[in-house]
Amino acid sequence: MARLTYISLIALASSVLAAPQPALTGTEGTIASTVRIAGPTAAPNIHGLEIAAAPQFLTITVINSHGDAISTSHAHDPNGPSAVSGNVGPGTMANGATAAFAVPTGWIGNVAINDAGWAITGDDSLIEGNFVVPQGSNEAVADVDVSYVNGFSVAIVCSCNGQVVTGCNKNLFSLNSCGNNDGQNACVNPLRSDEGATSAAPFFAPCQHAAWTYVNDGAANSFGQCQSGQITCCVGAACPPNPRQP
Repeated sequence: MARLTYISLIALASSVLAAPQPALTGTEGTIASTVRIAGPTAAPNIHGLEIAAAPQFLTITVINSHGDAISTSHAHDPNGPSAVSGNVGPGTMANGATAAFAVPTGWIGNVAINDAGWAITGDDSLIEGNFVVPQGSNEAVADVDVSYVNGFSVAIVCSCNGQVVTGCNKNLFSLNSCGNNDGQNACVNPLRSDEGATSAAPFFAPCQHAAWTYVNDGAANSFGQCQSGQITCCVGAACPPNPRQP
């Protein structure tokens, strides 16, 4: 798996775009200025991988199986393109709801998610992705991960072709005590800036290598497994487990 790099930039996609796919609804939700955006994946061994031809657009579908409403907040690299369809303004999704947005080649971004009863602060669980042409390739590659590097708010797993490729469906709050709760239903990750960490902090350890739990937890990344152009991300402990979960 290739390691994602991160850019400390934020750009909220503020306009509501025409949406042939179901759109995220509502207007609630904020985003902190320190949320990280997944950057292009370095792929020096791209010619050693069998990467299928890229589709015109990458579609990311979010399913709410959290058992309660969730809040979502989208961000994308301001130097790259934004979504071409789907409502990517901050919003809420009812339990059981499904929403989707589509992005073109060159997109780099994330979706922060929390229980709708709380604010999105920058310490939340993230769906991170990019759809760029990596070095050594002529094809855009779908790259996605579920990140708890900033912190954990809700469980998320993402699948392609019916197979979970990243994320962890464990509710970490039910397994361990959080040492630094931000007061908005998110446990702050103490290793969020630790470039030298080689394993997850105890609260996050039950999802190590399945979701991104520390800066260099590269086993949680999915690179080139979603060239169908369809990524489905499920929110909640009721979602399918990742086979790589500890």
